Amino acid sequence: MVNFLYLPLTIGLFIAAKHLQQRFSVTWLNPVLITLSILVVSLLALDISFDDYNQYSGWLSKLLEPAVVALGVPLYKQLYDIKAELPRIAITIVVAAVVAIATTVGLALVVGASPEIAASLAPKSVTTPIAVLISEQVAGEPALTAIAVLITGLVGAVVGIPVLKLCGVHSSKAQGIAMGTACHALGTARIAEEGHQQGAYGALALVLSATFSAMLCPLIVPLFT
Repeated sequence: MVNFLYLPLTIGLFIAAKHLQQRFSVTWLNPVLITLSILVVSLLALDISFDDYNQYSGWLSKLLEPAVVALGVPLYKQLYDIKAELPRIAITIVVAAVVAIATTVGLALVVGASPEIAASLAPKSVTTPIAVLISEQVAGEPALTAIAVLITGLVGAVVGIPVLKLCGVHSSKAQGIAMGTACHALGTARIAEEGHQQGAYGALALVLSATFSAMLCPLIVPLFT
């Protein structure tokens, strides 16, 4: 009977966390981070397995697919401007993807990670469904990749915008591209709250980053591992 409470409790936690963030307007009060933290602590404290929890609330994950599709709405509204800038944007994201993959794998190996772990971390900036497939292609561990993707998205959603502003990046287009490229759907959802233009460029960067990373990871990772 308690199992049927997993879903309403999860939704209730998120709504409460969302109200908390709106009430205090503090960036680090990210609703996803708060909800996830409370859920993890609760599951561990009550000795509830993830499989049991996921059985009764897992369909929430399926809503991620239409949510990602919904990001195409601001992209469509900015389509005229984006078409004119698409070559420059594409080159920027290719360079960003190469740097992200190479530095992640290289740094992981330098600090003593095994080649499998390093390969698992390589697609951490890509949305989960594609990152898992990339991980399998480069002999990584998909479960570890999924965790790395989640952490990357959460960190990006919390500190991404303050870091960009601290670095003097105030262009809404540049902010959108940076968040979509570095921290996938979670970063795009966060930057979309700042405005339609940021959301449009973030959604474009999300798609292009996933596409380029899928092509580049199998070429770059073997050079290190």
